[in-house]
Amino acid sequence: MTDWRFQTSRHWPIPPMDKASGHKDTAFTWAMGRLILKRIGEGHTMKAIVADPRMPAYCTVYRWMKMVPEFGAAVARERLALAETKQAVRAAHRRPKRGGQPSTYDPVWADQVLIAVEDGAALSEVLGRPGMPTAKAWYRWLRRHDDLAWAYAEACRRRGVGLDCARDEVIDNVRGTGIPAANKALRAIEARRGRITPRLYRPREETGW
Repeated sequence: MTDWRFQTSRHWPIPPMDKASGHKDTAFTWAMGRLILKRIGEGHTMKAIVADPRMPAYCTVYRWMKMVPEFGAAVARERLALAETKQAVRAAHRRPKRGGQPSTYDPVWADQVLIAVEDGAALSEVLGRPGMPTAKAWYRWLRRHDDLAWAYAEACRRRGVGLDCARDEVIDNVRGTGIPAANKALRAIEARRGRITPRLYRPREETGW
């Protein structure tokens, strides 16, 4: 029997998925979940992962992360491990600065902020949590580290995708909720989008997690 753990995801079989229309609690299976986790760990973007028509749609994966907490936690672990590896590689090749005040930049905490923002939190909410950097430190990091500024822009864009998914879900369920309730929910989503979308650090190009 083939042990797929030691194969690249390119060699993994893609499990069948129920894409039929009609109400269902979730089409999530751990066979599909493990394949997605494997590809995330290998550095594939979510845009690339869901490009295959046999794979679930972006919004479907987003909903699975919310509906299946174990899967959502596993995705977060894979993303954090990948981010830490990339930061370690960058740090190994970064030239030390001479003189001046030492930087307070902490790539691990920066990645924690990015993950929380991508998962839907407002930046002010994240920075207000115990142990997180101050807003002053965060914006100083953004000015001094171009790669962080770009990553923050991407996290904000992906957070916007989450709001798009929430909007689509409201529209899909309008028969059950009714038009007035759906309109109220849509207004709330767009109001939140306006509150949490930064005016700066917008992505230069769409890479798609």
